[in-house]
Amino acid sequence: MNINDFSQKKCNSGKNIQFMPKKNTRLDLGKAVPLLEKEKVIIEIETPSLLIFRLKGLQIDLNASGKTIVKIENSEIAKKAFLRILPAISNSLR
Repeated sequence: MNINDFSQKKCNSGKNIQFMPKKNTRLDLGKAVPLLEKEKVIIEIETPSLLIFRLKGLQIDLNASGKTIVKIENSEIAKKAFLRILPAISNSLR
């Protein structure tokens, strides 16, 4: 998967940036954890359907559907953070 496989938009609150897969996607979040840890993320919550973690101070929510929310208003910073974790997302496809 690459960035073009996702739509990017502000969440309804306007305070977060959401990346949504354009195609139906299912992730094995258990596979994603060790890949994300290589990026020096701090895992805060890990369930089969949701990961909440921090990357360089940014909170990121990753759903098993591939929907990713970066908790920041700046879309450029959000995109850079998303690109850092995209390999982990791509390698966690079911």
